[in-house]
Amino acid sequence: MQLTHVRNATMLIETAGSRILVDPMLGAKGSSIAAPTVVDNHRRNPLVDLTTPLAELLDVDAVIVTHTHPDHWDEAAAALLPRELPLVVQHEEDAMKMREIGFSDVRVLQTSLDLLGATVTRTEGRHGSKEFLAANPAMGEVSGFVLDAPGEPVVYVAGDTVWTDDVAAALADHTPDIVVLNTGEATWITGDAIIMGADDVLRAHRALPDAQIVAVHMEALNHCVVTRDQVRALAAEHGITNLVHVPEDGEKMTFA
Repeated sequence: MQLTHVRNATMLIETAGSRILVDPMLGAKGSSIAAPTVVDNHRRNPLVDLTTPLAELLDVDAVIVTHTHPDHWDEAAAALLPRELPLVVQHEEDAMKMREIGFSDVRVLQTSLDLLGATVTRTEGRHGSKEFLAANPAMGEVSGFVLDAPGEPVVYVAGDTVWTDDVAAALADHTPDIVVLNTGEATWITGDAIIMGADDVLRAHRALPDAQIVAVHMEALNHCVVTRDQVRALAAEHGITNLVHVPEDGEKMTFA
């Protein structure tokens, strides 16, 4: 299995002969607005350009979108991806959006489904604390997934979530070989963190000590405060650099 960290949460999973694109944000640097934040950075998103050739990202067999916030599904992705691709989304509301713009094979991940011979199982997440979401319902629903292809490592993509009982349950129930966490600690205008941070890498390691952890969703958006170097330093401090991967944009990782 090969994972390519593209940028932010965008990832290419190559497994069992298939290429699956996850959470495509394909626009050029600065093509989207800045997120509202207390962080002293109001540059437009994304902060960096793609390093992976666009043609490589469009040459895929399927797409999984954990939710449709613009850093996971942007205008460029909506315009450029082939309309016949199998497109997996979290609920019927997102499915309707995709069908309205011409995608013909949209699949709702309610519990689990077959995708190119692999089993994709939905996992739950929460895009901030319960109190934050009660005050900001427009933040909406998010999800993650577990991808299990015969003869390949099991991958858990947690999605845009803070640490919750659902995350802990996904680790315990599926015992994935690879855990992909969004650890940039994106911080909203209210000061609330709406995704995981560096310390959650340690939580995941303690919950599943043998898993390979891939930390992403850093250094690409104006409201993310955790850097790659911070996660690397934390992994080194705790002696788990062999288990924690902090890829650069465009970096390919191979797992057996």
